[in-house]
Amino acid sequence: MSDRGREAKQLGMVLKDEPRSFPSAVLTIFRRSVRAVWRARGGGLYACGFVITFVYLEIRMFFVDIFEAESISGFFSEAATEMLFKYLGESIQNTITAFIWPVWFVQYEQPWGIVMLVGIYLVFANFIKTPLENWLFHDESPEELAG
Repeated sequence: MSDRGREAKQLGMVLKDEPRSFPSAVLTIFRRSVRAVWRARGGGLYACGFVITFVYLEIRMFFVDIFEAESISGFFSEAATEMLFKYLGESIQNTITAFIWPVWFVQYEQPWGIVMLVGIYLVFANFIKTPLENWLFHDESPEELAG
């Protein structure tokens, strides 16, 4: 948690001092976060599916809240008062949902759901995994890659 606070502070300083480098700073933090999830979930299709599902659910949650707000100022005032409880609770729910992302495919019109899941795995293993890992880990030192 303290690392996330430090990252947020650093992003704020970058935005204030060097606004042009802000997108690259956000990308660096995003890449570091995805690496941690990638390693924790085994670095394969499951990890990729987890990240994609979680990011999708979080973005959808954010936009639903924006469109449900009566005004922009209402959104920010509501978000400020509810952030701790509502977003934390929904993020935990999104994390649990992201953990079980393969179930969505298995439940989809049998046997097509399983066929789609196998197809996604074959495409991922043969065409996506290596370029994705190259993008995620291109700036890590050999010590970081080993640990």
